[in-house]
Formats: sequence, structure tokens, C-alpha cells
Amino acid sequence: MNLNSTKYEKWLLPAIMLITLLVFSPVVWHDFISFDDDIFVYANSNIASGITFEVMRWAFTTGYEANWVPLSILSHALDVQLFGLNPAGHHGANLLLHVANSGLLFLFLKRATGLPWQSAAVAVLFALHPLHVESVAWVAERRDVLSTFFMMLTLYWYTRYAEHKSVRLYCLSLLFFVLGLLSKPMLVSLPILLLLLDWWPLNRTACSERSGQWKILLQLVAEKIPFYLLSLCSSVITYRVQQAVGELPQGYTLISRLGKSCIAYTTYLYKMIWPADLAILYPFSKYPPSNIKIMLSAIILVTFTALAFLLYKHYPFLITGWLWFLITLLPVIGLIQIGQHSVADRYTYIPLTGLFIMVVWGLSRLLEQWRYRDVCLGSVAVCAIAGMSWLTVAQLHYWKNSETLFTHTLDVTEGNWVIHNNLGLEYLNLGRVDDAFRHFNLSIQAKPSYSLAYLNLGAAYLTTKEYEKAVDAFKWSLQFDRNSPKARGGLVVAYLALGKRELAVAEYKVLEESGALNAMSLSDILNAATVVKAKP
Repeated sequence: MNLNSTKYEKWLLPAIMLITLLVFSPVVWHDFISFDDDIFVYANSNIASGITFEVMRWAFTTGYEANWVPLSILSHALDVQLFGLNPAGHHGANLLLHVANSGLLFLFLKRATGLPWQSAAVAVLFALHPLHVESVAWVAERRDVLSTFFMMLTLYWYTRYAEHKSVRLYCLSLLFFVLGLLSKPMLVSLPILLLLLDWWPLNRTACSERSGQWKILLQLVAEKIPFYLLSLCSSVITYRVQQAVGELPQGYTLISRLGKSCIAYTTYLYKMIWPADLAILYPFSKYPPSNIKIMLSAIILVTFTALAFLLYKHYPFLITGWLWFLITLLPVIGLIQIGQHSVADRYTYIPLTGLFIMVVWGLSRLLEQWRYRDVCLGSVAVCAIAGMSWLTVAQLHYWKNSETLFTHTLDVTEGNWVIHNNLGLEYLNLGRVDDAFRHFNLSIQAKPSYSLAYLNLGAAYLTTKEYEKAVDAFKWSLQFDRNSPKARGGLVVAYLALGKRELAVAEYKVLEESGALNAMSLSDILNAATVVKAKP
């Protein structure tokens, strides 16, 4: 097939969207996952009434679960209004957004480069790569697919603006950028990405004189001032929200964060090439990374960066692709560590596009003069589509429900105390008490200071009426989280069951003095201690 032929170009967009829809279609029959899906969707009382004025006000004024993502929250509320709590509708919305993102990526690249076949190859890699399963199959990660939807619209309309210099087109790109930030603040790096696109493929920096190049560059930087200001506002809001709920880490030095970031970058590179043993959560290692591992990671990153700049005249796409990957990952690379994960597959949803551009355009350029170029590239494309489709379908299978996902995660990770705890809760809810005890204990074994595992172990002992053991578990939970009202409430329940009224009253008074009773009703305390799922 001649890649310069226009005969089949009109079929590229529908083909990309159709194959994406077919490969990911099994997700529509999946259940919710009891890992943030409950918090954001099916157990979220704030959106139970669907889209209302009060829900809209709440979405824009809350830092719910240390996130300010009002548009994503409203999209969940709309799903609840349209589909109730039927998971098929929620999964279907994620799937349609992913299909749209794949199509929009193709349209943007085709418009920016004028090369439809290369653009289609990048879009297919984006659509079918197994690392992107998490963003699509996890309902709570609506913010990934929704923010990317608005990002792709921003890029498309910015490309139109670069062609025609229309105020209307500029405002459209700015509007979609705002909507993207309201969906997920990870888009704060987009203004820098727009500058990269000015370099390649839009070629807006071209000028024969050096002084003229600097003048053009300053104009392009100034042109994006509204984008910078919006990114700054989003960053400040996100920082304050996370600071208010205590999500910002303490005690990490800049050197240690830089080392972890280098390793994270190379980990994502490896996973892009070899997407095996994917998990919903990769726990931190018990041991800090070795200096040798940090140095090797840094050398890889410096080497790739140096090559991109050394080859910029003949391969300008290398700079755009490589810096796309580096810069869009910056907000989540670990310089400011949030959560209990070392890396996360969902963070690659946008950044991998830069690497795909490097691979597709690089391969096409390397084989440019070869006689059998089209046959070779066509064969590679067919093999890539078949291989990624198979891997993605296999990965989707693990997301069928919470038990299959958590079990698979434990199979491919070690010492995963968070997932042991959450799988224990799944078994406790299913009435498989012995399995629940086993996983709570494995969670404690993996991390002896993990207060949630002790708390849930105590709750499990309450269900089996082993009240003395419940008391011990709740006390251990308080050793590592002295402000846990649920552990105190569990002690109240256990002491009352043992007839130790004075001890129960003492614990109740502590709850009362701490103000925790405002968030925890007396019936909650007297009936049972509430089990707790860990967050990613």
C-alpha cells in the first residue's frame, strides 16, 4: 500500500474509532471497582440526585478526596441521572470518550502534519496500548479520558488558529483548555506543549535570521500568556486543596525526589515497550532505590534528551515527541509525591503520545529510501495492532470486578499491603470471613504500621463476635493513627459487647471531645465499626 496514496484516507478515521470500540467493548459488561468507584460514584451521596443546582455548586466548591475536578464530578452526576447505578452506562461513557480521544488525536496530527497515515498509526498506538486500559476501564478515572478529550480539542483548534490567526479560533482553544483543567489539573503543562508544537510540526519558529528567530519566539511565548495564567490558577487551587486535607508529603529531600523521578520516567519507558504485569497499584519498595539504579536511569534520560537535540535539524519530531513525554509527566512524576503508589499506568494516558510520535515518524524516516518501505511498515502496523489488541483484551479481563482485579494485582506485585487490605474487605462483604482474615493479616505483615488493616481486622472480629481480639486490633490501629474515630468507635462497640461499660464510656468521651461525633453518628458507633477501603 502506498502511504502517499489518498485512496483510503477517508476510511482512516472510522477504522480507528471502530477498532477501538471493538477491542474495548468488553468493558461495558464489567462491574464497578471498590477502589474509588465507590467514593466517586456508587456510594457518593453528593451526586445521588444527578445534575442539580446544588450538585453543581458543590462540585465547584469542594476539594473532594483531595481533588478539585468539578467537571469530572459533574460527568459522574450526569451518568447517575441517565443510567442510575448501572455500571454499563458509566463504563460506556468512558469507552466513548476514549474512542473520541483516539479520533481527535488523528484529526489533530493529520491537520498539523499533513501526513494521514503516520497520524493514524500514532492514533492506533494511543487507542490500543495496554497501559491505557486503566484510564478507560476504571470508572473513577473519568478525569483522564474527559480531560484528554478537551486537550485534544484544544490542540486541534490551536492548530487551526496557527493556520488562520483568528481570534475566534484562539478563544475556542482557550475555552477547551479551561474545560480540560476543570476535568483534571494534569493539563497544566499544556502551554509548554503548545510551544513545542510551534517548533514541530507547525513550524512557526522558522526564520532565516537568528535575531528574527528570537523575536518570533518571544511573540509565541507572549501569545500563550492566558494559557500560563490559567495553568497557574489551577496549580495554586490544586496545591491548596491537597494541603488542606494533608495530602502533601513531608520529609522528602529534593535529591531523593529527583532520584525517584528518574526511575519513574525509565519505568514508564520500559512499560511502554513491554506492557506486562500491569497492576492497579504498584507499592513502594521497602528499600530505597540504589544509587546505581538512579544513575542508570539518569543516564538513559540524558542520552535520549541529548540525541533529540543533536538530531533536531533532520529529525525535528524527536524534540517535540521526547519533551511531550517528559513535560506532560512532570505533574505526576513524583517531585511532589501524592498517594501510596510508586508509579501508575493511568499517568501514561497523555504522555505516551509523545513516544508514539517518535516511533512512528522515526521509523518512517529511517525507511524512507528503502524499496520495500510500504510493505515493511504495513506488516509492522498489522503485527502491532494484533499484538496490542490481544494484550489489551487480556488486561481488560482482569478489570471484570474487584476480586479479579485485586487478585491479579497481588499476583504481579509483592508486599502490596493496600490491595491485601481491600481484597480482605471484598471477602468480608462476600461472607468469606476466613479469606478476609488472611488478607488483613498479610496486609499487616507487608506493612506493620498500616492502621487501616488493623481497623478492618477489628471490624472483622466484631462480625465473628471475637471481642477481645477486636479490642486488640483497634488498639493497634490507634497506635499508628491516634485520631482515627472509627477505631475509637470500634472500641466502644467491643467494650459494650464485653460488658465493660466504663471503658466504652471513656472511649466515647474521647470521641466527643475530639469533635468526631459530628461526622459519626451514635448509631454508627453502636451498630458496628465502619470498614475502610484504602485509596490509590
